[in-house]
Amino acid sequence: MFPMKDAAEEWLMFGGQKKPAARMQLFCFHHAGGGASMYRKWVDALPEEISLCAIQLPGREFRLREPCFTRMEPLVQELARLLTPRLELPFAFFGHSMGALVAFELARELRRRGAREPFHLGVSGRIAPQVRSRFRPAAELTDAQLIERVRELGGLPEHIAREPELLALVMPVIRADYGIVDNYTCASEPPLSCAISAFWGRSDILATEEQVSGWKQHTTGRFTVHDFPGDHFFVNTVWQDVQRALREDLTQAFQQADTRP
Repeated sequence: MFPMKDAAEEWLMFGGQKKPAARMQLFCFHHAGGGASMYRKWVDALPEEISLCAIQLPGREFRLREPCFTRMEPLVQELARLLTPRLELPFAFFGHSMGALVAFELARELRRRGAREPFHLGVSGRIAPQVRSRFRPAAELTDAQLIERVRELGGLPEHIAREPELLALVMPVIRADYGIVDNYTCASEPPLSCAISAFWGRSDILATEEQVSGWKQHTTGRFTVHDFPGDHFFVNTVWQDVQRALREDLTQAFQQADTRP
């Protein structure tokens, strides 16, 4: 007989690559229209003390045939239910763009349930949750307009943009993910106790340093801002630098969490 699968396994990429020496878990969340494979290069580059699990949302990559989520609340409730039994080690979250919002709301959902919170939250390429976007909601855009927006951000490879059949596959995912972001409202809650690091690209048209710095109000702990060359997808082009800065923040936050009463 085959062993029964953990209910959370289909949500995780690289989650089975256990590191015996790991002292902490890092859960990573992808951007709108993307998938967990964006973190593939991170796995081997991380030190043995950090075990990486990338969250794979339904509707893409190896979960292509599953329906996408279109709202934040049911998504984070399901993530909290599935991941709570797996949070054995001290853990941290890192999310890019939409993934930053998902990671943030998941941390708050865990707190609502009385579960352990992450010791660190990394938010990348995303304005603070309370800041209103200056861009029109995707629901108000035609497919052509939405495609142009995603291309402008650098999030749609040209080989996909030129192929109608491929576009037909990815557009429902993009619209569903934008539904999560566009319909999201940041509820008023106390700040988290974990440290927060914000990462942004200096040429990102979606976020300014001031908007990114607004994440500071969501923590009573240490807050750090890191800026990098590049556009919205700087996390892919200078990923080694992003990862290096994140590792330093994780180490510092982990040491402080160890000494916290």
